[in-house]
Amino acid sequence: MVEKTIRIVVAVGLSAALLGAGGAGPAAIGTLYLAAVTVALVQYDVRELRLPDALVLPGAAFVVVGAVWSSLQTGGSRVAVAALACGAAALVGFAVAASGGGLGMGDVKLAAVLAGALAAVVAERGPPLGEVVTIVGCWAVMSFVAGAVVAWLAVRGFGSRRLSAELPFGPVLLGTFWGFVLLG
Repeated sequence: MVEKTIRIVVAVGLSAALLGAGGAGPAAIGTLYLAAVTVALVQYDVRELRLPDALVLPGAAFVVVGAVWSSLQTGGSRVAVAALACGAAALVGFAVAASGGGLGMGDVKLAAVLAGALAAVVAERGPPLGEVVTIVGCWAVMSFVAGAVVAWLAVRGFGSRRLSAELPFGPVLLGTFWGFVLLG
């Protein structure tokens, strides 16, 4: 019961923060879905060291619906193009990174959904498409840097404490995503 309450409170809090950040329209549909599943994804990834498709993949549908709706509402295709292009680029980039090991396909799929959602929200706020791509690119780089630092600290240890070398990457992706969405 407590776990469910925590999930609801965090989802409502993230949703309220997103909507309060200004400029949130239909493109935020994907991000609102992510607010609803963030805690569950983090808990699952920490416990199982994998991200379930049942929670990740519906996010792609919500991102597409929100981006297309926003594009139809504004009469242009900028939001949909930004979401699809950034999502596809993240999918390819993270898949290449995963081919070296250490990164799972759940992380790859989550990165694509997060990149599409971030691009849709940023594009709807109005910056040029080049700026949207730059922001999403910065998010991807920051995610990798944060993940590398966490992994290095885990292997190196915190003083006398040493963590397992196998760390979930989903919480890093979600943390940097929410930082960019709410502070960017």
